[in-house]
Amino acid sequence: MKLSFAGLLMAVAARCAEPGAADQTAMQDALRRYMQAVNDCDAKAAGAAITKDFSPSGVGMGVAFNARLRPGAAVCGPDRVALEMTAQARVLRSVTDDVTIADGFFRTMGLPGGDKSGRLYLTFVRRDGKWQVMGLKFHALPSEAPIVVVVPAAAHDPAGADGWVTLFDGGSTAAFIEAGGGAFPPTWKVEGGVLKSIPAKQGRGLQTRDTYQSFELRFEWMATAKGNSGIKYHLFYLLNGPQGSDAAGYEYQLADDAGDPGAVKYPVERSGGLYNQLAPVGAVLKPLGEFNQSAIVVRGRHTEHWLNGVKVLDYEAESGPPEGPLVIQHHTTEMGFKNIRVRRLN
Repeated sequence: MKLSFAGLLMAVAARCAEPGAADQTAMQDALRRYMQAVNDCDAKAAGAAITKDFSPSGVGMGVAFNARLRPGAAVCGPDRVALEMTAQARVLRSVTDDVTIADGFFRTMGLPGGDKSGRLYLTFVRRDGKWQVMGLKFHALPSEAPIVVVVPAAAHDPAGADGWVTLFDGGSTAAFIEAGGGAFPPTWKVEGGVLKSIPAKQGRGLQTRDTYQSFELRFEWMATAKGNSGIKYHLFYLLNGPQGSDAAGYEYQLADDAGDPGAVKYPVERSGGLYNQLAPVGAVLKPLGEFNQSAIVVRGRHTEHWLNGVKVLDYEAESGPPEGPLVIQHHTTEMGFKNIRVRRLN
């Protein structure tokens, strides 16, 4: 099947529909398997996730990726380049029942000549009942540079004797700055020992001053009616513009599951889930007005999400964890947080 660019836009505009949950999961899985295969120099695994006419492009990554998968190529041998990439499809739209286009984010680690981050554009095609990646384009954006890494030894917030770093204990907010840089934003306050987001049209997220790679984060949170927020990690890049400050990254979703429109409609947007990627299993929330206990545990490629003492999901990422800050999202609504602490596991 061939579509002109104009025809593609018309088709998307006419349908403007998200694929079903099962199809989205299959497409996300195909992208994840391809990225992991390239990072591991596994040509056979990569071939199972992509079409025969697959074509990557952009920021030199098409060349770099193809070279890694050539049998006997130096980049997959003893002199292998340390390059890894992490990527995520974000918004998926059906063109036909068997063609979906999507956009998302990417970030490189160890790219010769300097790392890149930015937008990712994809085409998924279903052939013989199986979703595969057919087109993939990387578009590096100079305004969305890779995260600036803070060497742990020079941490602003050193760990205690037990290895834990207290980020918020009911008083000081010194461990946080505005996401993307800047002083602590006025859209947050401390009230009764609780860190609260103040409802605002332009959300201003919080990021830790320090950066983390493999880590365990524990925190308590409380949703308000129709409330929505998230903890972002494995960041692709930080954002700070007229619409607010935030980050593109993997997200532990926090929401009023019975009132937030996205959570009501989509399992992948419910509390404890990996937002837009994996739905939580066995998650039980406390009633509105009560605090939930959550944890994110990252050990290399393996990540676990915990909610109220239950492991509600785990997954293997496509790359080793990129170093970066942790971000508390401000999603325009009021949410409360307390007892936030983290420890490094690397």
